[in-house]
Amino acid sequence: MKNVMTMIATSMLCSCGFMTPAKQYAGDTLSADEIAVIQSVVGTPFADAYHATIIGYTKIEANGAGEQKEFGWPGFTDYPSEIHVLPGEYDIQVYCFKGFSSHRPKKTLVLQAGQTYLLKCDVRGDQAFIGVSSRAN
Repeated sequence: MKNVMTMIATSMLCSCGFMTPAKQYAGDTLSADEIAVIQSVVGTPFADAYHATIIGYTKIEANGAGEQKEFGWPGFTDYPSEIHVLPGEYDIQVYCFKGFSSHRPKKTLVLQAGQTYLLKCDVRGDQAFIGVSSRAN
């Protein structure tokens, strides 16, 4: 029975898709120093840490909300673990999950060209947070 449950849970985790990387701007592919890369931490199955995938984003423009993108299909998870965007300010929504526990926190980030931003979920009590670290591409 334990093996069956392990196989089912592994299949569910693998079916999440984690499409990666996903170019999120129009036109030709730009070099790494012209874009910002957002990566989420997807750990090993059945680990104690929360996994993170990217649900969507909204680019914030001077006159309000700009381009919006949502990933996945209702009832299914096909969220990327990495996206490539143009520099700017974005609201990023992340799907944080571990076992049967999940959260969908948002975070506003100002992204610079030539940087990779690593998003990691942390849950304290019933509140989810997105930790961010960055490094040069």
